[in-house]
Amino acid sequence: MNTNTYKKDFSNIGIRMLISTAAIILLQIGAQTFALTLFPEWQDNFNILFAVTMVPLYVLGFPISFALMRNKDVPIIEKHHMSAGQLVVAFLITYGLMITGNLIGLSLTAGISLIKGSPVQNALLNVITGGSIWVTAIFTVLCAPVFEEILFRKLVCDKVIKYGEGCAVMLSGLIFGLFHMNFNQFFYAFFLGSFFAFVYVKTGNLKYTILLHMVINFFGSVLGGVLLQLDKTKPSTAIISAVYSLCVFGMAIAGIVILIVKRRTMTLKPGEIVIEKGQRFKTVILNAGMALYCLVFLGIMVVQAFFS
Repeated sequence: MNTNTYKKDFSNIGIRMLISTAAIILLQIGAQTFALTLFPEWQDNFNILFAVTMVPLYVLGFPISFALMRNKDVPIIEKHHMSAGQLVVAFLITYGLMITGNLIGLSLTAGISLIKGSPVQNALLNVITGGSIWVTAIFTVLCAPVFEEILFRKLVCDKVIKYGEGCAVMLSGLIFGLFHMNFNQFFYAFFLGSFFAFVYVKTGNLKYTILLHMVINFFGSVLGGVLLQLDKTKPSTAIISAVYSLCVFGMAIAGIVILIVKRRTMTLKPGEIVIEKGQRFKTVILNAGMALYCLVFLGIMVVQAFFS
């Protein structure tokens, strides 16, 4: 096999992910348009509108993606058990990466807001403050982690693990980050996706990444949403928010410190196929499929940031 063969392999992944994401978007737009045509009054009900958008994603969208990305004759990743202590450490690292990525995203969008003279829309903030916490929890804590981990960790990593764990980790994180289609979420989604991929390739077990993903989404979307919806005129709200902020940054700092301390032990094994140094970025990203995937989603992110 040569470099052109490897490029075709990664290009195939990019094209399939682009097709599956396009199908997801069209399904969501179609479902929302159809529902609002029949029931125009739903336009003012955030919970119903959110559900109408999300249900097609999980009932049809992700299954289509699974079918397109289905793996044949992939290497079996050796399974390893994680102890409760290791899971706690993994959670703290995950939390630290999420907060770090979130701060980068907020800083970037704040700069864009200054340039264009109006705030950049934060899709996640709109979701967690716009409707019922219970509706948000169903889709972000129960559904999203399961479906997203199957697609972005298992199916993507299984396809490219033959090129090495490092390749699987970085590609999974990049595809996952771009899939969110906005700068607010890209950086922490990239960091989290990469770390979840690291956990998956080291354990061969998706249940750990699903659990970590669920807990992170609970803290970010549900618990954070509850705090944002509290009555800010009450003195108790300020106290609760202050305690929560201390806990958040305390866990985040602990996670980053642990990551720095453990970074030398977090080694990534080469695969059965080794791409030569100096050719890796060109082979993995600069191919027709992956380049198109990256350009399309970067374009969507720029439009969302500057023109919405």
